[in-house]
Amino acid sequence: MNRFALMLAIAMATIVFCTPGRTARGADKSAAPVASVPAAQGLNWSLQLPADEKVPFSGVANFDGSGMSTGSMMYPAPNAIGLLAAVLTHAAIMKSTRNAQKTKIQKDADKVLGPYQPVLDGFHTNALMERGLSLTSSGTARQLLQEGQDDHQGWLVLSTPSYAMTQDQSTLVLDNIVEIYAPNERKKASYVNTVRVISSARQEQDMMTYWTRDQGNPLKEESARLLAASLDIAIADASRAKADAPFKTVRYQEGHAERMERGQLIDEQCGRVLLRSLRGTLMSAPAKMDETAAPSPTCGDQTANAAQSL
Repeated sequence: MNRFALMLAIAMATIVFCTPGRTARGADKSAAPVASVPAAQGLNWSLQLPADEKVPFSGVANFDGSGMSTGSMMYPAPNAIGLLAAVLTHAAIMKSTRNAQKTKIQKDADKVLGPYQPVLDGFHTNALMERGLSLTSSGTARQLLQEGQDDHQGWLVLSTPSYAMTQDQSTLVLDNIVEIYAPNERKKASYVNTVRVISSARQEQDMMTYWTRDQGNPLKEESARLLAASLDIAIADASRAKADAPFKTVRYQEGHAERMERGQLIDEQCGRVLLRSLRGTLMSAPAKMDETAAPSPTCGDQTANAAQSL
């Protein structure tokens, strides 16, 4: 433990021992339990349209080098309260500096979107949701609800997607916050989670020309496929019995770069892995595979089949 962490621990311990204790508040036992989401195959659900705004896009940023070493630092203080004030001041300065570094890194990463701005300016959430819903496979009945509309009969799904493009421009990454509400229940969700879906890397010579042709249709279609996959994954997970699977380190592809994530491997097929992270979020990504291995002819489009195994 470095000096900064040690001093912070001492100061916080002092405050804890000097502060009157509080009784931990338990769960509200009077609250009605939320309804369980039924199996995906028989689900009658609707996707609620959000406000019709531009689909959020950013560049994939690498924050690995944004941390700062605290080094050794003395904190002159007359007592524990003074020590805590010095430590917290230093922590606030460090946090502000790190945030400034991350903002600059993200701003630089967003430059990859420059050539795509004309397409992105005309890409709105209503068109994305409509196309994405048409590509989903969950449920016996599904419909699109306009903003503010509610039939109160079926299950309601809210989707908050955000996309990123890798710096090599070969891959799109979706992070989608999915909320599922029972019929006639719109305050407390039966299921909430973030689903990340990473597309399989494209191999075109000129990625900018590929994504922007036909008024950006390839980029819009790939975005819709990722959205559909994330919805199918979330709906299946909401009704799945949570298995106590072991945690392991899984290697996967993000563009042409290899990444690692520790979590519970839910499934692996058609060149993709689906895992639950240590934070409980879900991720579907291209598996790290032998480049000489031929994909199964039954898999088809690997991104489109991201939720096949569920």
